[in-house]
Amino acid sequence: MQVIVTHANTDFDAFAAMLAARRLYPDAVIALSGSLNRNVRDFYRLHAEELEVSEPGRIDAADVERLIVVETSDPARLGEFEPVARSPEVEVVLFDHHAGEELDWVRPENAVHSEDGALTTTMVAILAEREVEVSAIEATAFALGIHEDTGSLGYAGTTIRDAEALAWCMRHGASQEMVAQYLHTPLAERERALLDALVAGLEPHEAGGYEVLVSALQWPEYVEGVSNLAHKIVDLTDCRALVCLVEMDGRVFSVVRTRVPELDASAIAAALGGGGHAQAASATYRGSLQDARAAVLEALPNAVRRGRAAGEIMSRPARFVSPDDTVAHAMVLCQRHRQSGMLVGEPGRVVGAVAREDLDKAIGHGLSHAPVKSVMGADVVTCAEDAPLAEVMRLVSGAPGGRVPVVRDGEVVGVVTRSDVLRALEEPHREEVAGEPVTIGEKLDGLDHLRPVFEAVQAVSEHFEGVYLVGGAVRDVLMGEPNFDVDIAVEGDGIAFGEALAEALGGRVVPHDRFGTAIVVHDGGRVDVATARTEFYDSPGALPTVEQASIRQDLYRRDFTINAMAASLRGKDFGRLVDHFGGLRDLENGIVRVLHNLSFIDDPTRIFRAIRYENRYGLTMDAHTLSLARACVEMNLVGELSSARLRDELQALLSEERVGDSVRRLAELGIDRAIHPHLAADEESVRLIGEVDEAREKLAPATPAWRLRLAVLARRLPPDELYEWFERLKLRRRDADRIADAVAVGPRLPELLAETDEPAALRAIVEPHDPDGALFAYALAAPARPQLERYFAEFRQVGLEISGDDLARLGLQESPRVGAILDELLRRKLNGELDGRESEIEAAKELIAAAPAGPA
Repeated sequence: MQVIVTHANTDFDAFAAMLAARRLYPDAVIALSGSLNRNVRDFYRLHAEELEVSEPGRIDAADVERLIVVETSDPARLGEFEPVARSPEVEVVLFDHHAGEELDWVRPENAVHSEDGALTTTMVAILAEREVEVSAIEATAFALGIHEDTGSLGYAGTTIRDAEALAWCMRHGASQEMVAQYLHTPLAERERALLDALVAGLEPHEAGGYEVLVSALQWPEYVEGVSNLAHKIVDLTDCRALVCLVEMDGRVFSVVRTRVPELDASAIAAALGGGGHAQAASATYRGSLQDARAAVLEALPNAVRRGRAAGEIMSRPARFVSPDDTVAHAMVLCQRHRQSGMLVGEPGRVVGAVAREDLDKAIGHGLSHAPVKSVMGADVVTCAEDAPLAEVMRLVSGAPGGRVPVVRDGEVVGVVTRSDVLRALEEPHREEVAGEPVTIGEKLDGLDHLRPVFEAVQAVSEHFEGVYLVGGAVRDVLMGEPNFDVDIAVEGDGIAFGEALAEALGGRVVPHDRFGTAIVVHDGGRVDVATARTEFYDSPGALPTVEQASIRQDLYRRDFTINAMAASLRGKDFGRLVDHFGGLRDLENGIVRVLHNLSFIDDPTRIFRAIRYENRYGLTMDAHTLSLARACVEMNLVGELSSARLRDELQALLSEERVGDSVRRLAELGIDRAIHPHLAADEESVRLIGEVDEAREKLAPATPAWRLRLAVLARRLPPDELYEWFERLKLRRRDADRIADAVAVGPRLPELLAETDEPAALRAIVEPHDPDGALFAYALAAPARPQLERYFAEFRQVGLEISGDDLARLGLQESPRVGAILDELLRRKLNGELDGRESEIEAAKELIAAAPAGPA
C-alpha cells in the first residue's frame, strides 16, 4: 500500500503538494494527519468527493509499503505516521523545499529538494514535464498552495518558477474566484478578537539589524487558524518578521513568518520543537507561555543568516567638497554626478555632509556664493564595512542627502546611498535626476484663467520659506485636467500668507485660526490656503490631530503618491516639482500606491478614493496597496466608519461617470458585504447599472445617478432593513424614500402597466413612482419600456390650462369637488378628449352642472 502524508496543521501548500503527488503515484492514497488550517478544511469539505482523501484512521500502518512525504523533512511532524516513516521496512519518498542537512530516515536518491518558494511549484513542474493532465479543481488547489506560500508572489524567496507554475495552473482551469475566496476568508468574531489582541500585544525586538515583532498572550478558548491571523498581521504591519505565541487549550501555538532572507523562520520555530521553512514555520509547545517567549527571544540571534554588508554594496569613490567651496559649486557636483548630497571634507576624512535639497534652498535664498560649511550638517553617522544591510538601511534613511560614509581604520573607503540600498534589495528605484529639477512651470503658465492668481502668489511669497500648489491640483496639471481647485500649502504662517494674497487679489480672506487655514475669495474664484502640517490619528477612522510641519511632512500625510506632489509657486523656482515619494513615476505607470502601511487604517475612506481613481483615470492599485486595502476591510474598519462619512463616500463613488469597474472592485475587496451583508455588488448589478444609466440619460437625465445605482446594489434588502440602513447612513428622507420606492415598486410596475394602455391610467400608475421607481422598472423589464417611454415623452408634462380659480369663477364653491373635477379634466385631456383652454372650460361647466353643489 502507498500512502501520501504531510505535517499536521496542513496549509494549502502541503495539501496541494499531496494532490500533485497522487498524480505522480496514481495507486497511492492521501492520508491527512492532524488538523487542517481552516481555509484548507473549508475547501476540502466542499470538494471531498472530487478529491478522494482518506482519513488516517482508515489506514493500517502495517499495510504501508511506500510512504510519500511532502512539505516536511521532520518525521516528528507526521503524527501517527512518524513510526511508519522511521521503519526500515517502509520505502520513504520525500518532496520538500528549503531542506537542510542530509536525513537519516530517507535514502538520498528518494529525496527531492528544491529552492522554490512553494513546494507546489516543484510538484507542478514535475507534472508539466511529464505532461500529466489535472482537473480544474486540482489546478485551483495548486494555485492556492503557490499563492499562500509565496505571499501571492510577494515574498523575498519567490522564484521565477513560482510565477511560471502559477501561470500553468491558470492555463489548466484554476479558478481565480475560488483563489480569492479561500486566500482571504472573512474572520469570525472570535478570530477578530484574537487578531485585535495579538496586534495590541506586538512588541519589537532586534535580530541581525531587522525588527522582529513578537506577540505572546494567553487566550481563554481555543481558536484555530493562528497562521491565518499571522498572515493578516504581516499584511497590516508590513513587518519584516513576526512571531505569534498563543497559549490556549493547554499548549502554546507558535507561528513564525519572515520576509527577508537574513532571518530563518524555521530556526526560530525549532527552539520550540517545531519546524518549517525559511519564511514560514510553526510549532506546538507543551510548556508555559513564559518559557516559550524566552526560548524564542534566545533563538533570535541564531536565526540570523549572513546577509550583504556595507562593504559589498557601497559606491566608490566617495566624492567630497571642501568646507570652503561655494554652495553653487556643490550643487553643480551633485547634478553632474547625479547625487542627492555630498560629503564635506577631503578624500579619506569627513567633517560633514550636505543634502542637495539644502543646497537648493540656499540657492533659492540667494546664497549661491556662501561656503558649504554654512549649510552642511556636522554630525555625520558612519558605518563599518561589515555593517549588515538592515543596519545600513536604517542609517541611510536618516542621513543628510541619504548618504552614509563607510569607514575602515578611520578612513572613508566608500559611501552607501539610497540607490545602493535599493539595488541590494533588488527593488525598483528611481535614479536621482541629473541637471535641473523637474518643473511644470510651462503647464502652469498655460492656465490663462489662473495666471492672475499665480502672479499674485509670486508677488507675496518672497518672505515665506515655501509656497506650493499641492495635492490633486498637481496631479490634474500633469494629467492635463484643466479644472481643479487651487490648494496652496505654505511653509510658515498660512493665515498671514492668505491675508497678503487676498490684498494682492483685491479680495477678502476667511481665516480659521484653529487649523491654520484660510479661504481667499476674489472675483476670479477662491483659493484654499493651509499651513503645511502633519496629522496624527488617535484611532482608525477618527479625525486627525494637526501639527505644523515641512512640505515633505505635509505631503506624507496624504493618501496616495499621486496626490503627494507639490509645485513651487515662488518666483525664484516657479513650477519646480516636489516629488519625494515617486508620484510622477506612479502616474506615468498608471499606479495608485499608498504612502504608508497604516494609510487605510488611519482613514478607511481612502479605499473608496482609490477605487474612484482607478475608475476615473484608468489607474490600478499596486499589489501592496490592494493587500493593505483587503486587510483593512477584513478587520471591519470600513464597516465601522461613521455613518455620514460612509454615506458621502458611497455617493461620491456612485456619482462617477462610469462605475462598473468600481462595483467589481467593491465586490473583490468585500467592501459591499462590509457595508451591509445583503448588498449585491455582482455582475448582475453591473449589468443593471448600465441599464438604469441608459434609462436615466434617455428619459430623466436630472435624476441623481448615485441614487439609482445605490437602488441596484440594495435591491435585495427588504423594506424594513433598507430604511434601518438608510437611517444609519443619515440619508436625506427624500433620497431614502426614492431609493426604497425603486427597490420595492420598480419590479412590480411592469405587471401593473401590462393591464392598461389608457394614457390617463398609465400616468396614474407611473407618476407616484417618478422618476426612480419608473426608471428602475424600465431597466428591469424590456416589455414595459414602450409604455414608460410614452409616459416620459408624452404624458409626464401634460397639465391643465385652467385651475381652481377658473372653477370658482364658474360658480363652484370651494370643496372636495374642485379636486375631483380637475382630476377628471386631466384624465380627459390625457386621453385626447380635450384640446386647449376653451375645451377645458366647456367640460368644466358640464361637470359642474351635472352634479350641483350641496349646501355649504
